Amino acid sequence: MKAFLLEQANNLVLKTIEIPRCKAGEVLVKVAACGICRTDMKSYRLGHRDLHLPRILGHEIAGTVVEIGAGVTEVHCGERVQVSPGLPCGVCPNCLTGLNHLCPNIEIMGFHYDGGFAEYVLIPSKGVKAKVLNKLPDHFPIELAALTEPLACCINIQESMDIGSGDTIIIFGAGPVGILNAKLAKLRGAKNIAIFDVNKKRLHQAAGFAFCHLFNPLEQDPVKVVRELTDGTGAEAVIPCCPDIAAFRQGLSILRKRGKFGFFSGLVGEHAVSVGELNNFHYKEIRLFGAYGCSSEHNKKALLLLSSGMLEVDNLITKIIPLEDIKEGLRMVEKLAELKIVVKC
Repeated sequence: MKAFLLEQANNLVLKTIEIPRCKAGEVLVKVAACGICRTDMKSYRLGHRDLHLPRILGHEIAGTVVEIGAGVTEVHCGERVQVSPGLPCGVCPNCLTGLNHLCPNIEIMGFHYDGGFAEYVLIPSKGVKAKVLNKLPDHFPIELAALTEPLACCINIQESMDIGSGDTIIIFGAGPVGILNAKLAKLRGAKNIAIFDVNKKRLHQAAGFAFCHLFNPLEQDPVKVVRELTDGTGAEAVIPCCPDIAAFRQGLSILRKRGKFGFFSGLVGEHAVSVGELNNFHYKEIRLFGAYGCSSEHNKKALLLLSSGMLEVDNLITKIIPLEDIKEGLRMVEKLAELKIVVKC
């Protein structure tokens, strides 16, 4: 099979390798679609704390079951599935309380095991047992199933923050997860949704999704804008969907007292956050919510929202590329050239 193997940072090689064979409990999936995200690009360029090299990247995977190992009853050959990428232990306190994405022994497709930048992907037995394979309805386009995992990450942060009816929510970043967070917040009943981004092309693309408010923080002061939107009280919730320290700082400044800050995107680079900025949590009683990845249950909820049409994402994918063009796809992600790129095998 053809597969892109990351041997070390910036060294991604297209290779022809043997198609994996199923051992007991394992499942082989023929990849039909795999999304490319900024985490893939970061892993390619800089590495990642969870990445074990050499590795086939790609964790937003959907495809068709083509082989099952002895003892597998969860799926059958010919069924189309979405792969929830986290493979938890299933027995620790976090796993037993529905927080299996926080399992201390979790392993991840595309990081610890080979992922979806290949013609086939082998699902380990621990993943099969953890029910990471979600069956797709017959009518549901396979490329849209590749958006399940990023939406699941949005569900994780918004459930933690309890985003709901009447909230004013501010999102920094008009990329795929920024738009997905905005769509989800609207579905959950948020009253005012505003997206800030310094990239004019991204703002223009976001305008096609009919959100209430779109702003460029280089042209309009976020503090002033939010005061006007909220009659001076500040926003109930802020979710930065970008790794920019400026979004972190601006987000703290526009929250109301007892507002909710969603630490959704990890920061990059070396940045010092001042004591004065951190004291916002103290004096304004700001509540901080972290989110890293998503659980298998979040994936199931996301797939239901997408496949039922409750949350429409058809126009979120702006580029579909063949497997052979993955390097170019990663470059497009790096340059913010497209909104969402999906590889179709």
